Amino acid sequence: MQIRSLVLLLVIGAMFTSYPAFGQTSPITVQTDKSSYADGDTMIISGKVTDQLNIPISIVIKNGQTPVYIAQADVDPSTYSYSVQAVAGGNLWKSAGTYEIDVTYGGPDKTAKTTFQYTGTTQTIPPTNNATSSQGQTVPAIPEFGPLAAMIFAISIMATLIFYVKAGHSFRIQ
Repeated sequence: MQIRSLVLLLVIGAMFTSYPAFGQTSPITVQTDKSSYADGDTMIISGKVTDQLNIPISIVIKNGQTPVYIAQADVDPSTYSYSVQAVAGGNLWKSAGTYEIDVTYGGPDKTAKTTFQYTGTTQTIPPTNNATSSQGQTVPAIPEFGPLAAMIFAISIMATLIFYVKAGHSFRIQ
């Protein structure tokens, strides 16, 4: 009896599901000016809408599920189009790969998606301890977590232990 009820419920649900008419266009489109971008490239995100709702379009660029760019764009009332510029790269753009652009215009029934390739940095910097200044002179690099930092950390720990052993008996918590 439960299977018949389930089948009847599915049939009734299918009758009330709306399907787009043949040849009907999406209420919103999205595209980019190129299919691939490197770090620092300017990308143009654009598209068209079928209805003028007098609200901005939400634009989200994601790497997987992580948003890396969020913006809004106004719709031109005469052409029903929108456009926004974004710069590829930054702290949130962690890895090269396929990124997705999601646009929403007023609600979940007015959305569109597209993808593009992010190649990451355009230049590779060879590992070195020295950098070259704009005048061509070699400037020593400052080690952040190099051998010098490790040595200072080890000496600090040893000094703390020696101090504790020598003066530890005079410090008591009551």
